[in-house]
Amino acid sequence: MDSKELLAAAVAITTGILIASLGLINSLLQSKTGLWGLSTVVHTIGLGFSLVGLILFQQGHFLGLNSAHPVRYALLAMTLLSLGVGIFLVWLGLQQGLPWYSFLGGLVGLLVVMGTVYSVNQLGITNAITLLLVSQILAAAIFQHLGILVQEASPLSLVKLLSLSLMLLGAIAVVRS
Repeated sequence: MDSKELLAAAVAITTGILIASLGLINSLLQSKTGLWGLSTVVHTIGLGFSLVGLILFQQGHFLGLNSAHPVRYALLAMTLLSLGVGIFLVWLGLQQGLPWYSFLGGLVGLLVVMGTVYSVNQLGITNAITLLLVSQILAAAIFQHLGILVQEASPLSLVKLLSLSLMLLGAIAVVRS
């Protein structure tokens, strides 16, 4: 693997870990908001961050629009509105006792989308998804074993450890072949 592929593999592994944490983070928020409330908060915050990225980092034209096009001003207005609503929803949730990190789902979801696309483009679909899935499952097992973001720790059994080891060996074989 060259340095570009190693970076893409690191991004895929990190993205898999983020996917595992995303389920736990969103579960915290869902417990107070319900599924539709969760979806609204996560997507509002994610949209805000995505629009900021679009405005600050987009290279070239977006959908054929140059920087002077009036639609760019509409995107800026949408960005401000989305961020404003997102901040209000976070403030509301904090007032109800939700931990601050329960609102990271929108940002983490955005990173997951970008990390997945980058990994697939650099490594190919099979290698990228293999690394994403294995790192997600291993991270979930570690989170559960240590009790990270879950109510109580649940130690890994010998059978689970052996199974996870076999899965890891299989993933190494897939990526190296």
